[in-house]
Amino acid sequence: MIKFGKGMLMALTVLVIGGTVPTSASASHWHKGSPKALRGKFQYKRQSTAEGFGAMYEVTKWHVGIGISNMPSQTISRLRYKKIGSHLYRLKGHVAKNGLVHAANVDFAVYRKGKTFASIDYGYHKKHGFTKGSYARQVKHFKSGGPVIK
Repeated sequence: MIKFGKGMLMALTVLVIGGTVPTSASASHWHKGSPKALRGKFQYKRQSTAEGFGAMYEVTKWHVGIGISNMPSQTISRLRYKKIGSHLYRLKGHVAKNGLVHAANVDFAVYRKGKTFASIDYGYHKKHGFTKGSYARQVKHFKSGGPVIK
């Protein structure tokens, strides 16, 4: 009987102390690079007839290349990411200076499910989410021309 009592007291002590000690584990953690789920080539539809092609994104492990018609290309490096939802990631990095593009740190919310891809500024995403025209499709080769979103 004494052994049983000591065992119950020990179990109760472990439960009380284990339940009150804070743990430092976090479900979301910053990782280096880009997640495998986001990698690939993606192209948006054109927004106007003045654009020669829709915006292009090429996501690799360490870089994100962005090509927008009539603008210099942008390369985002020093990538790190955190998963913030189902099929949704927060991606941070650094854009190097290139022509009209100034060097800056960037923070994006990126969605990828199947062949659908969307990327938008994280601050804007928190307030407004993704808009209808902000979705791209996965492609094997980038194309010029194409339909215009109305």
